[in-house]
Amino acid sequence: MTTSYRFFINPHEINWQEKKASILDSEQTYKISKVLRLRENDQIVLLDGAGLIYNAQIASFYSRGVQCRLLSRRSTNTEPNLKITIAQALLKGPNFDYTLQKCTEIGACEFIPVTTERTVVRMEEDALSRDLDRRLNRYQKIVQDAAEQSERGLVPKIENILTVEELCKLNLASYDLKLVCLERAQTNGIKEVLNGIQDKVNKVLVLIGPEGGFTDDEVKRLLTSGFTQVSLGKRIYRAETMGMVISSILFFYFNELK
Repeated sequence: MTTSYRFFINPHEINWQEKKASILDSEQTYKISKVLRLRENDQIVLLDGAGLIYNAQIASFYSRGVQCRLLSRRSTNTEPNLKITIAQALLKGPNFDYTLQKCTEIGACEFIPVTTERTVVRMEEDALSRDLDRRLNRYQKIVQDAAEQSERGLVPKIENILTVEELCKLNLASYDLKLVCLERAQTNGIKEVLNGIQDKVNKVLVLIGPEGGFTDDEVKRLLTSGFTQVSLGKRIYRAETMGMVISSILFFYFNELK
């Protein structure tokens, strides 16, 4: 039986010379054997997260995982040339998870969780416990699942949680374009900003604030650090929607949806 089930696995678990691969992740093993109820000789797709995709056949199940035979490999061609990093203020409830999932499906390559002065989710206690690592691991699992579902060739990276001040101290010169989304701002719309770009754009950093928006002091710091403020028109978007909207606009504008 040929299936399209896709699994990202550690490149060290792939031995192309011997045409073997091992799936050692306990959650993936459980999904394959108990949820999907796949059996020996069923075919699956394995990805190494570095751009290679393998057609594989389940050879056997054992106590620690699943052994596979590798049938063929090729380079994946589903990744956009435009690299978009979404720096998203932490949101309450499942909204941040939703942003991670949908922006991964659209094509974002990296996420930076951000805390702001108006962020509802507070991280002080988490930072002193294991909760922070668990939170980041859960975020990484969300984007991996979304990358598998949407047939991505790479799993977007989740960076450590930063404050606005820490974000501004990064090497922002590596980005060709840095945008901060402001609602009803007395500033240029996204189309006008993009039409004014003269240089080639390969990497974009998009910063999206919390439910209450940025403070005036934060906006001043961001603009001083090289961010360009943009608006998306007269309507107000929810914080968890902004990343999807602006990513779609950028991919369309730079011809990544052909």
